[in-house]
Amino acid sequence: MYLNMESLVAGVVGIGAGVYWFFQGFRELQSSRTIQNIPTSRIMTGAVGTHVEIKGQIVSSPDKLLNAPISGQTCAFYSIEIQRLVKSKNHSYWKKIDQINSADAFSVDDGSGGIAQVFVRGADMQRQGKAHEFRIRSHDLLSMPELLISVLQRNEDKLKVFKLKNSSWLFSQKYRFVEWSFGPQESVYVLGYAESGIALPKKNKLKFSTYMQARKMIENDPRLQTRYDQNQDGILVPEELERGAQMLGTALQAEPVALQKLENTNKIKMLFKKRPGCTFLVSNIKEKDLIKKLSLKAALKVWGGPVVALAGAVYLLFMLNAKI
Repeated sequence: MYLNMESLVAGVVGIGAGVYWFFQGFRELQSSRTIQNIPTSRIMTGAVGTHVEIKGQIVSSPDKLLNAPISGQTCAFYSIEIQRLVKSKNHSYWKKIDQINSADAFSVDDGSGGIAQVFVRGADMQRQGKAHEFRIRSHDLLSMPELLISVLQRNEDKLKVFKLKNSSWLFSQKYRFVEWSFGPQESVYVLGYAESGIALPKKNKLKFSTYMQARKMIENDPRLQTRYDQNQDGILVPEELERGAQMLGTALQAEPVALQKLENTNKIKMLFKKRPGCTFLVSNIKEKDLIKKLSLKAALKVWGGPVVALAGAVYLLFMLNAKI
């Protein structure tokens, strides 16, 4: 006799889940050790091109503050995860099918004079506190809160699976919308591969006249001298002046922008994005508590994963023997 399909799937799922948790636990353990080993850097002076850890506050101008679509809370950034309830004979679970962010990135200021932009896609988000959620069946989707409907309609082109359209009652499914947000001035911790926030045009040869214009601007403006003082020792040496004149001149030559606009752009000193093989973590939890949380989760998965995988294998063997 053959092993029935449900028993086969249950055993294979158990083995797969155990192996997945085991390797995921090692990744979380690595993240925990990375947090412990990397010192906190200042945005203005931190070394880009490597793993960097920063701590600061979410910044947003008053005219760009938002209302989170489920909680209604005022925030600088929010994310909505869309989940669908998946059922089987023995259990059910919420499966993530889509996600909407209020923006591609948010800004962090640590008081050092520079700003970091954090592009959240692919980040491991570790939140403190309970997320807000809203549940509904698919035959009644259009009765959701107006703000949530508006957000879903505005991001319709970004939704890969979810469709804002009522289904028939007969084929109705359960959906859950999970919201988390960052409030203005909320403290946040970021660990990831930091890229330079200074955007330079592609290989345009700098004119000598523009270079001299930029050099004079730096020599006559203490704010620019501070910006291009690479080691922040209060002294702009000739090498730093030349480098600053080249950077400023290249930016001026790229497009005739006002100095104020240029200053606002150049305050962005770091960019954090998901990079293959690199830890990318964003959290509003204190570092000490975050390390404890990650270490505990890692230990449970590293030890629990093999147990689950073994249980799946034993179950398969038991069911196979029972059918013989």
